Amino acid sequence: MEYQKVKDRPGLVRDKETGAVLYTNSEQQVQAMRARKASQKKKDQDIENLKNDVSELKNMMKQIIEKL
Repeated sequence: MEYQKVKDRPGLVRDKETGAVLYTNSEQQVQAMRARKASQKKKDQDIENLKNDVSELKNMMKQIIEKL
């Protein structure tokens, strides 16, 4: 396999045959995976918060309608 360095990205190479970008430093790979998981966890929390807010708004609307 032949690799080509990725411009401005030390620790990354591109496989010339497949075009895949590979880490040459396993610690960078672990850090990237942790960052990706943290990002996904934050997105999941944001979605859950939105669901709770919508549910709360629906309950408030029901109470308002019942009072009318």
